[in-house]
Amino acid sequence: MPLLTEEKITVTNPELKEELQEKGYGEKTHEEETSDLVLSPEETLYLKEKRKDFKVKDPEGKNLTKKELKKQFTNRNEEFPRKYAVYRDLRDRGFCVKTGFKFGSHFRVYKRGDKPGDGHAKWLVHAVPEEHQCSFPELSRAVRLSQNVKKTMIYAIVDKEQDITYYKIKRITP
Repeated sequence: MPLLTEEKITVTNPELKEELQEKGYGEKTHEEETSDLVLSPEETLYLKEKRKDFKVKDPEGKNLTKKELKKQFTNRNEEFPRKYAVYRDLRDRGFCVKTGFKFGSHFRVYKRGDKPGDGHAKWLVHAVPEEHQCSFPELSRAVRLSQNVKKTMIYAIVDKEQDITYYKIKRITP
């Protein structure tokens, strides 16, 4: 059963770890076979919504509800509801979605059927509110970085109703 602490959501059950990894969830804490699997907040809430048997405990051993998890994740990161809307939409469409933190975006997204270890992420996705404003230099940096790591930059615009519009942004060279 996953355990929620101040820092992370950890899965220690060997069968559950293996099943989740097979489906592209989580990151190993170490390279050894016995290492724990750490889930992102988005992965955790998604699994809680999709699987009735998926339970998450707090450090005191209390089972947390979807509502409690969402509240805790939002208290830690005010962007969580918007990021989660994008994560859920992409997962529901059959994509493997992982954190894009080291690439300066919210997510890295793999083609349908691929996951880490099988191939490389194809897209970097950044979730922004519809009222978001960015400068051309900021946009240029994001696109240049994505192309330097052989990925396509996508901005996911989330409106107040949680509807999402995706914009693929590429640099065109003459």
